[in-house]
Amino acid sequence: MHYNAHILAQKRTCLQDVLPLDTPFTLLVEVSRLCNFKCRFCPQSEKDKFLLFEKNLLSLEDFRMILSQMKDFPRKFKKVYMHGTGESLLNPELPEMIHLLKQSGAAESIDLTSNGALLTPALGQKLVEAGLDHLHISVEALSNEKYRETTGVSQVDFDEFTEKIRAFSAQRGSCRLTIKIAQTSLEKSGDREKFLEIFSPLCDEIFIEQIYPIWPNFQLPESMCSKGNQSGQYGQTIEEKRVCPQIFTVLAIKCDGSVSPCSVDWANGIKLGSIHSERLKQIWEGEQLQKLRRIHLSDGRICNPYCASCGLPKYSCVDNLDAFASELLQKII
Repeated sequence: MHYNAHILAQKRTCLQDVLPLDTPFTLLVEVSRLCNFKCRFCPQSEKDKFLLFEKNLLSLEDFRMILSQMKDFPRKFKKVYMHGTGESLLNPELPEMIHLLKQSGAAESIDLTSNGALLTPALGQKLVEAGLDHLHISVEALSNEKYRETTGVSQVDFDEFTEKIRAFSAQRGSCRLTIKIAQTSLEKSGDREKFLEIFSPLCDEIFIEQIYPIWPNFQLPESMCSKGNQSGQYGQTIEEKRVCPQIFTVLAIKCDGSVSPCSVDWANGIKLGSIHSERLKQIWEGEQLQKLRRIHLSDGRICNPYCASCGLPKYSCVDNLDAFASELLQKII
């Protein structure tokens, strides 16, 4: 077990040296927009504002369409993240989707983030057999009472939850397991030690995450904001960035098939197209995304109101392209 975040700055490609990419590094596939939690630090907690679609679980038919379109790209995706704004384990087709993706050979790694509450031994076995490469578990609290306060639901029994994670750890084979918890969930003396004592033996990486205001147009509760820290979510230096690195490396597919360039675009504020009307490669190379990139490189992300309200570049992005903006702009044009 290593005390380290799942984003490892020391092993990353220098992004400015490889742009523009002919294939996104990461494809985010939102298999569920529904969630069994309404965590206070997530837009899901604003039930009257959170955007839901007519269909909030990705269908197997649409996933097959995504797989077909992935074949248009000349390279494998470094990572396909089966995750979006909801709880992915709520989609009953998830194991079959992972199985089909694994068979396709289109991704170097298949990743999944979950709150773990629905991770039964039977489901865990299906995920492992399907070919899941890396599971990220977010522990939200260390007691029943704190779970209720943080997630807005009362059905989580912490001891039962821990046993589910322990069972998956025993059955996971070569699937990597990363476990994290928010610093704001460690209120009592000894909580940090308790978290590490319980979960360290069960995983490959473990870390304590700072909570920052990364979601566009969502006000994080004041009590949950990390203050006075010099390091961001993944240990990188906190710094303002005029250019968002993610729009050069990521495509995010929502459960209704719409496509965004952003992992935290919960309101679908930057819709680039849809898998039902265009192919992913067309969207990746299309004028709408190219225009957004040029805006960031020339005038800064502040010129796009939605991007301007986002804290992801400042608090979560390891890469910083600001010093290379002029050079990259010539390549994009």
